Amino acid sequence: MSEIDRVKAFLRESDERVCDERRPTPHGVALLTPSLPLVWQLNAIRVDDSEASAGSLAADADVLLANVAHRKLVVHDEELGARLAPALSAQGWNAFRLLVMVRRRAPDRPAEAGLAAEVSREQGAAVLAAFRREQPFGWQEEAIRQLRGMDERFARAWSTRDFAAPVDEPGCSCRLYSDGSVAQVDEVGTLEPRRGHGYARATVLAAADAAAADGCEPVFLLTDASDWPQHLYRKLGFDAIGAVYEFLKLPIQTAGRS
Repeated sequence: MSEIDRVKAFLRESDERVCDERRPTPHGVALLTPSLPLVWQLNAIRVDDSEASAGSLAADADVLLANVAHRKLVVHDEELGARLAPALSAQGWNAFRLLVMVRRRAPDRPAEAGLAAEVSREQGAAVLAAFRREQPFGWQEEAIRQLRGMDERFARAWSTRDFAAPVDEPGCSCRLYSDGSVAQVDEVGTLEPRRGHGYARATVLAAADAAAADGCEPVFLLTDASDWPQHLYRKLGFDAIGAVYEFLKLPIQTAGRS
């Protein structure tokens, strides 16, 4: 199995392990979690049919996601995602191309020694919750609570470790998920008042180094192809090996991503 195929298999198994229900659809599988309706990631349709049309997928979403306010499609086939993007965008969907970046090189420079380290789940969760409250959906405390519920599910599904910087008063944290072979660095977030001090660099490198020390390969992360963090990750030794697509349609009054 190729590197990108192993990453996509890990992503598929991740969501399937933590959702409430999997339901076959005409073009893939619906991942449904009515117990956490505000968590978009766990209420989505994964598209597996390379011949699927934008219209049929939108219709499937209206039926299968009728009990939640949003509509979300996940497409791991990069060519299919690129084909669907123009038509879905024209129908009012937000299209996100997420780079799959794998660590393959040494960083351009090391992080400050001792700045980041593994921390307790409670410490990591506190920073992550504070970071989420800074996001557009952060005013909604119920959304924060449900995202914490999602985190707990992932922690039960995989070996999970938290890393943060600086250790004495964390301003940045991330999570490391692993099945013992493949590892994902996820939920990287630096609090706005604490940015510009190299905390993200130190935190991500600490997590990636820990995964490598455990024998995991590949060590990967996902990042928006249209946003700046990809440039930091390249400096840290991560290279893009492909992409996946996510399509999101929200009620007019809702903003942000979860």
